[in-house]
This record gives sequence, structure tokens and C-alpha cells, in this order.
Amino acid sequence: MRVNGRDKNGLEALSLSDAAMGQLYRGELSRSDKWRTRLDTTTNWALTTTAAVISFGFANPSSPHVTFLVGIWMVISFLMVEARRYRYYDLWNRRVRLLEDGYWAPMLRHEPVDPDALRELAVELSRPQIHLSLFSAISTRLNRTYGPILIVLLLSWFVKVYSHPQPPRSFQEFVERAHVGPVAGGAIMGVVAVLSLLAAYLFISSYFVRAPLGELRPRHRTRRYTLWESFYRPYAVRRPRRNRPSQASAQPSSRSPPIIPPPH
Repeated sequence: MRVNGRDKNGLEALSLSDAAMGQLYRGELSRSDKWRTRLDTTTNWALTTTAAVISFGFANPSSPHVTFLVGIWMVISFLMVEARRYRYYDLWNRRVRLLEDGYWAPMLRHEPVDPDALRELAVELSRPQIHLSLFSAISTRLNRTYGPILIVLLLSWFVKVYSHPQPPRSFQEFVERAHVGPVAGGAIMGVVAVLSLLAAYLFISSYFVRAPLGELRPRHRTRRYTLWESFYRPYAVRRPRRNRPSQASAQPSSRSPPIIPPPH
């Protein structure tokens, strides 16, 4: 309750200025940009590791195929680290989107600010918490970057096992070649198959689950056309609105046209 510009505690009620909101927006945007840079760093580690593993694995025919398994394990470790960082990046980017959608966009449209968005932003500032689950973070990063990297490593491992030192004569021989020390080749094949199926499931599910608030999407993603629209419609182009003719111009005039006399 305010009395003469003061609340019930006797403190002066401060008005919300555009300069203060601008400073808040700059601060949250800086945090989001820093965590986005950390995501790029982890991706660069994964790409460098993949290039080094493939170069070393195929440079010498006698190099063991376990090199590719180590590379796959390192890339999965980078994926888990990046998923954790992506959850924090989503926290800061969520605040940026609330400011843009609830404050700056209405101002550009000459409309009142969105009180629900600002109220949610106030809750985020007072009690910050991570909203994005680890499952959604891993799915999103697989969709963006790590899916193709893991596919390249898995295909390279398969080619190495199949072609070293020569193509196998039977499937049983191919499975036996995949052994690592005392671990049988069938167990290694089973672990690789389970990891491949799990990664494929997470990659495909990223097209159907709800996208994080900070993710840029062409438009609202529906469950029916999400996967197909990702290929044939990268951007949602809105047709310009045409001004409808007024009723006065649309209705035919009841007056008869003027009679023009013929020339003499």
C-alpha cells in the first residue's frame, strides 16, 4: 500500500526507468554471451579430438581400433559437459528473452509492457533456478552439433574394425575383431549398439519435444509438422497485409454516370 509515493514500510517507491531496464538488459545479455562462448569452446574440443583420432587411427594400418572407442568416449564426455553448460546458458538466455518479449517488443509496438513476463522475470531474479532438464539439453546439443560428430566416429570405428588387416570372412570373425583386451568383441559391439540407439533416440526426439525458450525457431513447432518443416521451410515468411477496400468504395455507386454530349 502506497501513501504519498511511499509503500507500507516507509520506503520510497522507485519508478521503473528505461535506463535501468537497459542496464539490466545489457548485463543479462553479457552473461548469456559468456556462457554461449563456453559452449563454443567445448564444441571446439570435440571437433579437435575427432580430427586427431581419425588422423591417428587411419595414418598407420597397425593402429588399434580402440583409438576410435577412446575418441567416442571423449566426445560423449564433452557432450555431458556441454549439456551442463547449456542448462546454465538457458537460464541467462531465458531472462534475455523475457526482457525482449515483455518489455522492449511492446515498447517498439507502442503498447503497454507485458506484466506476466516482467513478473516471471522478477521471480527469476529473486529465486534463480535451472528450468531445462538434462534430457532436453543433451537432445538439443545432439541436434545442433554432436550428432554428426558421433556418426563420423562410429562409421570410422566400423571401417577400421572391418578393414584391418583385411575384410573378415564371416560375421563371427568381424565380431571377434572388436575385442578390447579381455573384453569380448560381442560385449563391445553390444555397448556400441546401445549407445548408438540411445543417441539416435535423443537426436530424433529433439524435433518433437518442446524447444527451450532461448532457442531460435522459425515459428511455433507443432508435433505434426516439426521434422518435415525443418527441411522444407527454414523460415516462416509472413505475407504482407493488404488494405481492404472500404465499404464505400466496395459498393457500386447508385448514381448514374454523367452523360457526356457528343462532340459537334
